[in-house]
Amino acid sequence: MDLAKLDHLLTVLRARIFAETGVSVPLVWAEAPPERRVEMLSGPHPGWAAVTPDTIWGRPQSYFWFAGRVTVPEALAGRRLCLGIEAQFGRVMGRSDPQCLVRIDGRIVQGADFNHREVLLTPSAEPGRDHAVMIEAGTIEDRRQIGFGCALVEHDLEAEALWFDLATPLDVARHLPENDHRRDVILSIAAEALNALDLRQGDPARFAASVARARGIAARIHAVADTEARPEITVTGHTHIDVAWLWRVRETRQKMARSMATALALMEEYPDYRFMYNQGYLLDALAQDYPDLFDRLKARHAAGQVEIEGALWLEPDANMTGGESLVRHITRGIRYHRETFGVRPRIVWLPDTFGYSPALPQLLARAGLEVFVTHKMSWNDTNRMPHEIFWWEGHDGTRVPTCFLTTQPMESNSIGTTYCPDLTASHVMGAWRRYGQKGGHDALFLVYGHGDGGGGPTRGMLEHIRRMERGIPGCPRVVHGTMGGYFEALVARMRAAPEAFPSWVGELYLEFHRGTFTSVAEVKRNNRRAEATMRELEALATLAWVSGADYPAAELEALWDIVLLNQFHDILPGSSIAEVYADSRTEFAAFFAAADRLRDSLLAAPGAGPTVANPLGQPRAGLLAVASDTPVTIDGTPSQRIHRADGTTREAAPIAPVPPLGLRPVTIAPGPAAEGRLDASPTHLENAALRATFDAQGRLESLTDKPSGRQLLAGPGNRLQAFRDLPAQFDAWDIDRDDREQLWEIDRLTAAALIETGPHRAAIRFEWAYERSRITQVVSLEADGNILEFDTFIDWREQNTLVKSAFPTALRATQSLAETQFGHVARPTHANTSWDRARFECPMHRWVALGEPGLGLAFLNDCKYGYDAEGSTLRLTLLRAPTWPWDGADIGEHRFRYGLMPFREIAEIPPAAEAFNAPLEAREGGGSASLARLDTASIAVEAAKRAEDGKAVILRLWEREGRRQEARLTPGFAVAKASEADLLEAPDAPLAIEEGAIALAFAPFEIKTIRLELA
Repeated sequence: MDLAKLDHLLTVLRARIFAETGVSVPLVWAEAPPERRVEMLSGPHPGWAAVTPDTIWGRPQSYFWFAGRVTVPEALAGRRLCLGIEAQFGRVMGRSDPQCLVRIDGRIVQGADFNHREVLLTPSAEPGRDHAVMIEAGTIEDRRQIGFGCALVEHDLEAEALWFDLATPLDVARHLPENDHRRDVILSIAAEALNALDLRQGDPARFAASVARARGIAARIHAVADTEARPEITVTGHTHIDVAWLWRVRETRQKMARSMATALALMEEYPDYRFMYNQGYLLDALAQDYPDLFDRLKARHAAGQVEIEGALWLEPDANMTGGESLVRHITRGIRYHRETFGVRPRIVWLPDTFGYSPALPQLLARAGLEVFVTHKMSWNDTNRMPHEIFWWEGHDGTRVPTCFLTTQPMESNSIGTTYCPDLTASHVMGAWRRYGQKGGHDALFLVYGHGDGGGGPTRGMLEHIRRMERGIPGCPRVVHGTMGGYFEALVARMRAAPEAFPSWVGELYLEFHRGTFTSVAEVKRNNRRAEATMRELEALATLAWVSGADYPAAELEALWDIVLLNQFHDILPGSSIAEVYADSRTEFAAFFAAADRLRDSLLAAPGAGPTVANPLGQPRAGLLAVASDTPVTIDGTPSQRIHRADGTTREAAPIAPVPPLGLRPVTIAPGPAAEGRLDASPTHLENAALRATFDAQGRLESLTDKPSGRQLLAGPGNRLQAFRDLPAQFDAWDIDRDDREQLWEIDRLTAAALIETGPHRAAIRFEWAYERSRITQVVSLEADGNILEFDTFIDWREQNTLVKSAFPTALRATQSLAETQFGHVARPTHANTSWDRARFECPMHRWVALGEPGLGLAFLNDCKYGYDAEGSTLRLTLLRAPTWPWDGADIGEHRFRYGLMPFREIAEIPPAAEAFNAPLEAREGGGSASLARLDTASIAVEAAKRAEDGKAVILRLWEREGRRQEARLTPGFAVAKASEADLLEAPDAPLAIEEGAIALAFAPFEIKTIRLELA
């Protein structure tokens, strides 16, 4: 019998697994959001409409409820009965629409979706037993459902078992070479088994007897001898759930309940089933929304069937998320695991994020995390990563074991892998085929299960695994185990023989999804502002706490909730639907309002007057801008009216330095306008450091570094350029290299005027028109500054257009330097290799720079994350307006700033960029104080906070130039004991306090967590 015939006979057998009984469940229905769950469950439901075959329901992002009762007829006594869910299920990228949560007799029993259509009603039906059915159904897609139903179906476990006894080995056979004798043996035994099967209708006992005979024959497959040198694949059940994407966060909370209910239902039937879940945020949501379900999950965890691993609070973006935010994703995740489940995670599981910062290895090591796991690097569009199991070395030199998943079906012709397979023997065999280090390591890890609302693993996957565990010739050995167990053994092997595994140094740059550094500019601006706000609030709260005030831990935690949630890897990258960003906008509005209230309460000091806070680790001087319609004096200095690109104005004057991590009162009073004039005209700005001239199109014609006399531009700079932006695949995610071939200069200048002449700042306003859009920039230069600032307001109306600002520099630069978390990254500006060519759009944080020895040009920004550097030309990526999944993204108003700063040494850039992102502001109350100071600007203070245990001050410091440094830290309060701590704030090593100061030594880009216990 050939394979096609065997497949056909199995199809006939499969139809006998779930048999129709002719008994349906009459249903009524209503629409209501999850917030009305208690009301909808309480019943009765007199106002609900009857469900008919013509019932039309289902809308995007909506919820529906179906209720009914069914009585078991006498004819079905003792039968294993399931509810067969009948809906017009859609299946897109592994997720399902609709998705359902099924209650029977008031108890949540399972999720139902495209992949899980049968729900166990009873293993042995009692005639006359009445069952109540309630189904919550969510719809995401923009399509209508017609009809919905439940019917009783009889489940034949033995017929099902035979089907898997044969289907699993046949899947192995179809992927073996035709001249492989193991293939012949499997086909021969399968044919013999199917010839023993009696498929005639009408005599259930005869059919059952033939099934038993066929199963006995099929079992011989597992006794066939195979080579002893077989790889071993550890498999663990999982469901990846995006916290938001093509659905809102509130829908994800329902997805979590449905998926966990399905996992729990399978555990009741399969005691050998092992299931892993990782996101603390969604586990916490489950506890809030479905406490009974959560308690059942905890019980299964205690019994060893559920594995809680993965360390992170949720799966964040790793390109744009700030350094301290990454710390909080780790520390909050570990703390949640410990407090809720009593486990100490050791793995960073981040399978779906779009590239990985070189800061991560150090963060892992300092948090006691042992291994990093992903699969996403297989999505590279140009180069295949050379290793799958290796040492990843971060930019500080820390090395951590790292594993890339290799799962793909045997049919695949690409390098792409998956972490959501519909597990078959093909995926197990494909995982081994895809693995590139076969000679040195023969044990791999594989997670399986439908993601994003596809419900996770299925009965079929578990049945396939059972057959592969027994051994099938030609298939790798399969062990149904835990992720933690596999990686514990792998890490031990790597540490025992580190030289046996290769290394990768630096960032894991994903050659794909480059547009995510720019899409949905609003959420990126809110993220940058919110991170800076949290830094300031925690410093102020700590300053107040050491003076005896209460520390607002709960309020700060609630604000971090919003920040961390919006850093999820489909929210911050701009790759979600419009509703997600409407929710994000609302959340950030609440965030900034609550932050203002908290800041006011922390600064409250009756009669203290205006105060300027400095959350940075170095003293801050500069222009202080205040809201006023008339001139004022600030500390006795008359103010100057300054203008912003959005049309607003402020009064500003320079102030003396504000102490680091501290406060300084200022005096603001009515006064005369400042007098004096800077060297400026409608076409130039000049001070002792810089001379900038502008051409007739408003472009930066020249930029002269006056101390050296060097011209820094090779041609007009700040050239605003529009590019075609129509990526071949994922609109919001991707930028295609060839779209650079179609470029339009935005050079239709409609107005230019000198609007500020000094004495504190000079500025020119430029206005351009492009199609239906308008761009306004106020280009300014402070009297004593060395930064040429471009304050920008854009009313953007053009879709599928990428906007950049180009600067052809007169510098010999073969690499760019771009800030990342806790350091910076060097990237080639040439295309010598395919790896260089693929880096045509890259991420940055607050700065990027090009330079020669002794002179360079730094580009600072306050909320942008994308750039490209080609030769000596650097372009900042300002915005784009993709149309999918949000048709309307980035259409509207944008406000942002960027600046140009000549530099001699890298050491000049980080503190300037830090200050650029923290403009001086005056608020009422606060007095004068300083939490701590450092004797060098080379060491940054990333965070100042109270310790989680409430017993110490925590300072997070890091070296930001990439060289070895020494520093002295002087606390501004009495310290009883000082120590260096791990990322979780546990003391590692004591530190000596001599003459009130602590001596510290830093390696390049080293992070130190300093714990200071109050005297």
